[in-house]
Amino acid sequence: MKRISITDIARALNVTPSTVSRALNGEPRISEKTRKAILALAEEWGYRPNPLAKSLLHHKTFTVGLIIPEFTHHFFNQVLSGIESITNVKGYHIIICTSDNAYDKEKKSVQTLLDMRVDGLLAAIGNNINTFDHFQEIVDIKVPLVLVDRICEDVETSYVVTNDFEGALQATEYLIQSGCRQIGYIKGPTHISTTFNRYMGYREALKKWQLPYQEEFVVESNEPQNLREKLTPLLKNRLLDAVFAHNDYIAYDVIDIIQEVGLTVPNDISVMGYANEPVASYMSPKLSTVKQPAFEMGSLAASILLQIVEGHIAPSQILSECLSTELVIRASTPVRS
Repeated sequence: MKRISITDIARALNVTPSTVSRALNGEPRISEKTRKAILALAEEWGYRPNPLAKSLLHHKTFTVGLIIPEFTHHFFNQVLSGIESITNVKGYHIIICTSDNAYDKEKKSVQTLLDMRVDGLLAAIGNNINTFDHFQEIVDIKVPLVLVDRICEDVETSYVVTNDFEGALQATEYLIQSGCRQIGYIKGPTHISTTFNRYMGYREALKKWQLPYQEEFVVESNEPQNLREKLTPLLKNRLLDAVFAHNDYIAYDVIDIIQEVGLTVPNDISVMGYANEPVASYMSPKLSTVKQPAFEMGSLAASILLQIVEGHIAPSQILSECLSTELVIRASTPVRS
């Protein structure tokens, strides 16, 4: 069976293709009788619009490119759901690429999406990316770009993030208020903005409560073995009474290391994560964490992008949105006497 076209419907009803097009698009310049006949036959024959013809007519592809580091994190799935809640209503399709946190793959994804003539791009920068020429190229050729969760100050474009500084500050303050004083911090990947902001929130909380910042209490989590080697002596020597991790998956590894050295959570040490991934509620004990509004981030980023694409916002206008986080307190952070 061949694809049914506007011309086929026009020939069957002895009308012009332009009349069929007007009826299908809801234009008023035809009679109600003709409109009903066209719509009925289109439905009977299973007519579907030709996306290429639509693109040529409107000078748009009605597609949006999305680049994310990975699918395994619930956070990015929620971001995607938020994006789709906007694009589906507006009649846009999403083409998704994953970078696997690799520069070459992220750059290739950008080029692939540009070659497909997407109307705009949404992107979350990969963990290991510290060169941003591929995103600057998007801006230079005036294709709308909105960054999500992770930003690059070198590229002047719109973005939607959460207030990671405030989230980390509140998480650290809660640990202090619960009675902890020797709080270790596990940093995330060096090159992403969320790492810096959460780290600075941790430091600000210590300063606010007049607790000394101790460099040996801050451990980078780039490799699991590196985390184990640096954290184990701090635990064995009982130098820490709490650990705040950059994300929930790192917190999971931290709890594993704590148990390896013969300590328990929460009796001996408190643990706080970040992001409120599903794993946080499945752990034993259940993990206290910082909830990010991932769905809302995705929907807001998509809304901004489509407003630019459709001409409601000037491409030169840089919009920045920073959403609030929320503490989720569970069994891993008890109040200590």
